Amino acid sequence: MKVVSILLALINFLAGVLLILSCISSNEALAWVAWKTGTGILGVVFGVLTFKDSIQPVAQRRMILYGLLLVIAGVSIAAFGIHWSIVSGDVKNTVLIVGGSFFLHGLTSVLGITTD
Repeated sequence: MKVVSILLALINFLAGVLLILSCISSNEALAWVAWKTGTGILGVVFGVLTFKDSIQPVAQRRMILYGLLLVIAGVSIAAFGIHWSIVSGDVKNTVLIVGGSFFLHGLTSVLGITTD
């Protein structure tokens, strides 16, 4: 589980950076920009924490909290992607992939925590 979590940490780190960069020159509503930036920051922070945890252990409470936040964000993103696909008739595969990746990263991180 830990190897999968580290691989997904890299993917989610890059996805988070791309989400933040996509907000720089957008003409979207402020709430949408804030939501995308917050989700991107969550992906970046948890990606860094996962890499740091593989080198030097991080407090388990913090890892569980961020893992659960990432699971919630992943499910929310996937549900929004399904809703968007149904309403517009245009399937947004990138939204579904990012949501699934966030969900799997959070899930594998929480399940990969060992109790000492």
